[in-house]
Amino acid sequence: MTRKVLWFVLVAAFGITVHLWASRAAGPRPSVRLRGGDAIAEFASRLVVSAPHRCNDLSVFLVSAPGATLPDVDMTLDQAVKRDLVEVTELGDSEVSRLSVRSRAKEPVFVMGGEMLRGGKQDRIIADDLVLPARAEVTVAVYCVEHGRWALGSAGGGGGGGGFTAGHSLAPSEVRQAGGGGGRGGGQPAVWDSVARQQRSLKAESATGALRSVHDSQEVRNQIGPYLRAFSDLAEDNPRACGVVAMVGDEVLAADLFSSPTVFRKMWPDLLESYAIDAVERAAPALALPPEPHITKHAHYPDVAFAQRWLAGMSTASRTPRDTPGAGTLYDLKARAFAGSVLVWDGGVVHAGLLPAVMQIHKERDLRIITPEQRRERLGR
Repeated sequence: MTRKVLWFVLVAAFGITVHLWASRAAGPRPSVRLRGGDAIAEFASRLVVSAPHRCNDLSVFLVSAPGATLPDVDMTLDQAVKRDLVEVTELGDSEVSRLSVRSRAKEPVFVMGGEMLRGGKQDRIIADDLVLPARAEVTVAVYCVEHGRWALGSAGGGGGGGGFTAGHSLAPSEVRQAGGGGGRGGGQPAVWDSVARQQRSLKAESATGALRSVHDSQEVRNQIGPYLRAFSDLAEDNPRACGVVAMVGDEVLAADLFSSPTVFRKMWPDLLESYAIDAVERAAPALALPPEPHITKHAHYPDVAFAQRWLAGMSTASRTPRDTPGAGTLYDLKARAFAGSVLVWDGGVVHAGLLPAVMQIHKERDLRIITPEQRRERLGR
């Protein structure tokens, strides 16, 4: 090898070394951030459903999304309120459907639709997902879940002086669906009706009609105990999981999916409790569907293929964008099997909440589909 060639090789090697060192010092290059519908399509294409975990009639399918774009939000509302970084207060004497949310956090906060806020003049649930920007103050839409109170403070309420505490509770899927999830929401009156039905069904009625009476009832907590013990460690034991499809018997309850496994792990206790309450309610003997000649209820439990097909509708669902009071864009999704919403921010899906647009009962080769109204007629509710 001549001196010139050797010199050239040495210079090239030195240049490559300097370039690699500089790249490493600068940190990883930012990934390309996708927009709206593209982010939903990318996320949907990566969803992988795992074999179900079962306790009694509740089936939980863990879902992962390898390689999905991760929005830069890790803090949840529960965390922020407990650290005194977010304050939720009443807006005025007659404002039932809106609350003020002010953040002192230095980072964005994820607020999930259906999260319960206890206190103020009435307990509320958040109407829609949102990302609360750092050090921002916004007005958010809510639903009342305590029909019989309009005064500060209540037994065991907290949130004195017009403030609220995060209830570390998520409204069960039927209440979320009544508000607008699943594409069949009837607004505030439907939410009150759903809360009252659930209280009667679970024998957890209260003087003010508060949804918290269901979550706090010792009898209900005894009944959901087996589900909590069976599934409480699922998220921690499966660190790649970023969401679930939940079913009771043959019936789809909901799918809650996040790009971030970290956010999923933080939300899992609330999600699990809401699914468990749904499972207890549907397990009551009075809720059994009357038999039909060609149907044997629960003859075929749902499998991975069924859950994967159900989620596949995300790719072809119609998408209607709408603004949120926080950061990002909220998309209303509608498909044959489900409806719901997807919050997109920072190039990725923060949360997709999907509820059955109709009741779906899994069979070996197809679905029997009835509407929620037909279901209630059959159950005499």
